[in-house]
Amino acid sequence: MRNIFLLTANILKVTFRKKSSFIVYFVLPLLGLFISMAMHSSTGTRSLNVGIINKDNGIFSDDMIDSLRYIEDFDLTHTEPNSFENLLLDDRLDCVVIFPADYTESFLSGKPAKIEIVTLKGKDTTIWLENYIRLYAENVYILVQASGGRKEVFDKLYQGYKEQKLNLEAERVVDQAKDRSIAFQSLGFLLMFVMIGTGNTAEIILKEKRDRTYFRICSAPVKPGEYVLSNAVTNIIIVLVQICALIFVMRWVFKINTYVADWQMLVILGYFGLIAVAIGMVIVAFAGSSYEAGAASTLVIVPTCMLGGCFWPAELMPDMMQKASYFVPQRWALDAIQALQRGADFSDVVGNLAVLLAFAAALFAISAYRFRVADNLGRFV
Repeated sequence: MRNIFLLTANILKVTFRKKSSFIVYFVLPLLGLFISMAMHSSTGTRSLNVGIINKDNGIFSDDMIDSLRYIEDFDLTHTEPNSFENLLLDDRLDCVVIFPADYTESFLSGKPAKIEIVTLKGKDTTIWLENYIRLYAENVYILVQASGGRKEVFDKLYQGYKEQKLNLEAERVVDQAKDRSIAFQSLGFLLMFVMIGTGNTAEIILKEKRDRTYFRICSAPVKPGEYVLSNAVTNIIIVLVQICALIFVMRWVFKINTYVADWQMLVILGYFGLIAVAIGMVIVAFAGSSYEAGAASTLVIVPTCMLGGCFWPAELMPDMMQKASYFVPQRWALDAIQALQRGADFSDVVGNLAVLLAFAAALFAISAYRFRVADNLGRFV
């Protein structure tokens, strides 16, 4: 135990002897947080610029337009039919609502015409507007059916519908989506930088083999297994400090609510840290040189982070890639965090932790076996 403690202290000293190590281990994870904050700085609710083209000018279309004006998130502008396309292209309008001719008459005849909504920004932009218009039209159509085609009955029903009095209390709620997205994206970057950092620390073994320091250490009363274990302990210490630093900055400096308890976040990321250390040890165990270790790290870290959802939500990937993502540990760690953000109990993500632990155990077993059978230690260049 004493040997492991002394070797761990020595590896930490060697690692942080270079100022660049502080950048790799601590500045880059914080840079990921800043990137995530910048990516989501423009998100949030804003008024929807809606162009109105009313070819009907009947009572139903006029009343529906008036009701839309009372919604503060809709900014309505009357638009000419020959100019709305340019306004959409210039981003001066988010969408255009077109009421067809004889829209009111179509309702009274029992065959309501369809309102057209034109946008260049996708259905997500107009979904609230579409739902409001659909609900309003359905309510009016119910009145038409209830009147049985008798105009005097319908006029009375419709007048009562317009004059109905409602007591409405408005209360602004906190938008949780932005903080959750920033936290989730930052943690994705953290997983990548943790893997990069552990790979760099593990490569100290290669450097000391190349410089023949490894042989001088092993000539002392130190077992090779103790030397490798001390390197793993060093990596785990650095990973835990990285995790704690990022959680502290998010929670207390930028006041970002992760919607996950700090201890739960530490446990999940700590489990992934074990995997990152194990991956670094496997790469070093099989690498024939420092160059091979660096190339292997790049080939392993970047593709698995992309597949695991560190850079974008896994739900955005094709179905085949989503299924393949479950073969990388990043997906299991991020899924656990996302489940907790959505209100799941910690017991619900125990399965994710078990999978992460299985990843770590398998990788450590592979690296231990490789270190044990390696018999040519002089070929590291």
